[in-house]
Amino acid sequence: MTKNGFYCILSVLSLSLVTSCFSDGGQKVNLGNYPGVVVKRNDSAYFHLKGNTVVYSSKTNSSVDNGDCVILDFTLDYGLKENADSGSARGFYTVNITKTIPVPNYDLLVEKTDTSALLPNEQIISSIQQGNTFILNRLFLYTNHPVDTLPLNFVLSYNPQQTTTDHVYDLFLRVSHKTDAAVGTQPTVQYNAFNLEELSRRETDSLFFRINYIQSVNKDSTQLLWKSSEVYRYGL
Repeated sequence: MTKNGFYCILSVLSLSLVTSCFSDGGQKVNLGNYPGVVVKRNDSAYFHLKGNTVVYSSKTNSSVDNGDCVILDFTLDYGLKENADSGSARGFYTVNITKTIPVPNYDLLVEKTDTSALLPNEQIISSIQQGNTFILNRLFLYTNHPVDTLPLNFVLSYNPQQTTTDHVYDLFLRVSHKTDAAVGTQPTVQYNAFNLEELSRRETDSLFFRINYIQSVNKDSTQLLWKSSEVYRYGL
């Protein structure tokens, strides 16, 4: 890894648009809102970021578990002897993690969905944002929702019998209102991670998929307007 090999990532949290990128300027850089997946080796926790970049901080080893999905804020000090070779010897950068926000992590549901009717307490999705990230088979997905539908449960599914000639999987994102949870002030932008390992095992080079979601419903709930995201492509 090199400084120039690092990347800029665009993340949207709540209503704020934050851009962070690694820089050659100065010894220390502060990075914010980086999606990451935790890989535990013995008692040490390593955070895998986009672009096969890995960061490590000894202070967070006991606070996370293997497979956790998080949003990180951290400081990278190029002046540390551990980072003198741009992390190439160890395979990771040593950083000071200042904030770790857990991201809800869901498994992909392998089940055909009924697209003609609403599920119990189902709610619409206003839109799917750009800037989503794919790390270690986890899709970090940012979605917009009407404020009066929160809080929500999320389910992402696909039909294992789907036949396709273009190798693009159709995934279906359904959300339902949590009737047993207190209604509170929550960000209308929600971020979740979905484990797509089930699909990745079916492919050898790249994974292609689109996400289908309900954007509107007529007054008597008899007509559902389905929308589709762009086709995502991620190398495996």
